[in-house]
Parts: sequence; C-alpha cells; structure tokens
Amino acid sequence: MPSMNSMESIYLRLERDGYPMDVAGIYLLEATPEGPLPFDDIRAIFSQRMADSPVANRMVAHAPLGIGEDRWTQADAVDFDAHVRHRVVPAPGDLPAMLATALEVSAEPLDRGRPLWQAWYLTGLADGRAALVLRLHHAVIDGMGMIALQQVLLDDEPTPVLRDREPSPVAGREYPSLARRALLEIPSRLVANTVATQRLLGRLAATVPQLVASSAQLLTGAADQGGARAGSPGAASIRLPGYLPSLTDAPPVTLFNQHVSDPLKSMAVTTLPFEQVQSVRRIVPGATVNDVLLALVTGAMRDYLAAQGDLPDGPIRTTCPVNVRTGGGGAQGNHITTMWVELPVHLGDPIDRLAAVRTSSAAAKEDLPRSTAEWESLADIGDLLLPGIVTAAMAFAGTKAFGLFPPTQNLTVSTLAGPRQPLYLATRRITNTFLRGIICPPIHLFIAAITYDQDVNVTITTVRQLCPNPQALADGLRVELDRLLAAVPRSDA
Repeated sequence: MPSMNSMESIYLRLERDGYPMDVAGIYLLEATPEGPLPFDDIRAIFSQRMADSPVANRMVAHAPLGIGEDRWTQADAVDFDAHVRHRVVPAPGDLPAMLATALEVSAEPLDRGRPLWQAWYLTGLADGRAALVLRLHHAVIDGMGMIALQQVLLDDEPTPVLRDREPSPVAGREYPSLARRALLEIPSRLVANTVATQRLLGRLAATVPQLVASSAQLLTGAADQGGARAGSPGAASIRLPGYLPSLTDAPPVTLFNQHVSDPLKSMAVTTLPFEQVQSVRRIVPGATVNDVLLALVTGAMRDYLAAQGDLPDGPIRTTCPVNVRTGGGGAQGNHITTMWVELPVHLGDPIDRLAAVRTSSAAAKEDLPRSTAEWESLADIGDLLLPGIVTAAMAFAGTKAFGLFPPTQNLTVSTLAGPRQPLYLATRRITNTFLRGIICPPIHLFIAAITYDQDVNVTITTVRQLCPNPQALADGLRVELDRLLAAVPRSDA
C-alpha cells in the first residue's frame, strides 16, 4: 500500500464536524431545449470513467491497534450509488439557491469508510441549467490535481453517453493482515523517525537563535520590522515559521479572525472576463495575472472592511497555495507549498495597491524555498510527535481562547489555471467552474479564482456568522477591476 505523507495525514486530522477538508468543484452546465441530462447519464459517466482515475478507490487504511502509521489502500469495489447522488435545488431555483444546496450537500466530512470522493448532481434550477458538485478530500488530491481529473470525466467536445457500455472495473489491492502490517511498519517507522529527527534538529539549530533574538527585540521594544516575513517591508532574517503566531510580526485582526460558534458556511460567486484581467497587469511592469487577482481581492477587502468599520491601517496577509508539481505530477496527492503575501488594504489608490501586491508577491516567490522548508519542518513534527498532536493543536485553534494569540493570516487566496477552451459533460457545455474552498478555523475566508475558457470564475467561501452577505465581497472584485481598467491606456484596453 502507498505511504501517506505527514501533510496528507495532517489534512485528515484537521477535519472535524462542520469543517470538511475536501475541495468541491462546482461545474455549472448550460441549459438546452431538451432539459438537464438525466441522472442515469451522470451515474453512467462516473461508473464508466472514474475507474480510470487513481483516486476512484483510494481510501484510508488505519494503523493496526494504533501502531505504525495510517496508509492508503484501495477498495476492491466502488458503490457508485453511494458516491454519485442527486438533489433538486429548492425554489426559487436561482444561483444563490444552487450555491446554498452545494453548501448543504458538502457540509459534513466525507465518509472515511469509503473512497474519499463524492459527486452531487443538482437539478431544478429555474433557468434550465444544472450543476455538478464534485468533492475530493484534500488528503487525496489538491487543486491542480482536480484540474487534471477533469481530463478523465470531461471532454473537449459534446460526447453522447454510451448507456449500453459496461462500467469499468475498479482494481483493488491485497490488504495485508493487521499482524503483518505491524511487523512491517514498526521498523520502517523507527527509521523514518530517526531521519525526521535529524532534519528537525538541523532546522531547530538554525531557528533557535532567531527565536531568541526575536524575543529579545520584543522585550527591549526594538522589534520594528525585524520579525517581518517575506513580502513585508523591511523583511529581515529573524523570522518565525509563517504558520506560528508571531508577537513581532502579526497581521491586523479583522472580523474574519473572530471566533465562531456556528460552522454554517456562506458562499458567493462572480465571473470576470479574462481579457480584462490580462489587460490590467500592463499598468504595473512585471505584474502577473495572479498579481492582478490578488489586487482585486485587496480592493474588495478594503471596501468590505471599510463598510464594516473594520479597515486596518496596515496590510492584511493571505496565504497562496503554490503548485510544485514536476513532470506533470499526476492527478493524485498533494504537490503544493504556500507563500505569504501582504495585501495593502490601507492604500487608497488602486494602482498603488497593484504595485504593492506585485512587490510583495515577487518577494514571496523568491522566499519559496524557505517557506517550503518551514512546511517540511511541520511535517517532521507531525512524524515525531504523532499527528494527534496536530489534531489537538488545531482543535485549540478553533476555540475562543486561541483569540488571545496574534493571527498568522487573515484569509487564503487560491488561483488555478484551468483550460482556456470550453469543456463538456456528455453533451452539455460547462459554462462556469467554481470551487467551494476549505474553511479551517481560525481562518474563515477562502477565495478561489479559476481561469476557464474566456473568464475568471471567483468563489467566496466563508462563515455566515462573520459574513452573512459574501456577495458584497464578490461584487467588490468587479468594482476594483473597473477602477484598474480606467487606468489602462486606451490602446491597451
């Protein structure tokens, strides 16, 4: 059975009731005179094609008697009736109702006793459209892996469903006995822990002097910018790992950093023309499409926080997942690291905001090797202290008491490059691809932007208790884009 790396184990252990750790792609299908595809066609597509994906029957094999490590195994068969489901969107059947239904069917964690994926086919939309909600656990696949999975399920042109075609068989794998697993894994675990110990001690040897110096700065009042992370002005060498609260370099506390007692989510979407986003980047030399998207988020967050009387006088901080696949990387597993970017919501001019984002993201990209090492050290800690320690730490992070610590970030922004031509589910063109992101306290705001066909589809996922109207944030992206478009030279517009 394939090993489960520490980060995959951590993704599983971060999950708890009300806070699933799966990414959910939402594919909106065009309306046609014939009406939505029959649900039997949807089920046939999955039973005929999903077997070609390595994640189709991948599931968790728990360590015997808690000895050794959890691993991946393969189910001998997949009950597609349990994995592919149908739901009718209630009245009025509009886009908000569809999004609310998507949140409802993905509100709880996936069943650990089955392969960690699920599909919901949503019909009943008043305009004749339908939607497919595809859930995949983050321990099994990341965002780019989900994009790759589209090649299995979707087509570049309309393709009729072959209803008479037999379902593809799902190949299982021999499951070793509990005794055999324990005997095989305990020695390998000891070796792995020894290696992890050596790596971690090496990193601590380099980090402890920084921690001591940072503490001294705090006590003497000389902290200034010494603890700054990459991307912030005056960044220096003294720095805590980005995922640890810092007393010398914390972003401001905003309403999205507050404790919540109700995990009920809220979600909103918007679609922006890719050509317009592309044209805006020319305002600031060297700016990328990702920089523009982060600048749009900055402007939308500035407007929203100001309207709530919560606008800070300095930048807020986001994490941005970064794909580190090499040679294709396949459609399974996690091949990402994280960079930390400052979003200058305190700046009043949209061009200044874009320029500042460009500077911060460029510095963060240069710092990726260090950021990657920080996450690897967290994986080593997970190996040595048992992933249960991480579970306990994250459970504490979701408590009100954790609010006594400075925040590490204010939100997460994920940008994904999807196909630049339309895709089809059977004979129906996919008009939009959205993504319900992961909310994992104490981070309560996830913004996902996916380029697809001629557009950028943006999804806001948050907690209703903190943000009952996320559409205001989504609309703010369009407002900020219009501000920047006004600054584009007419010849480039």
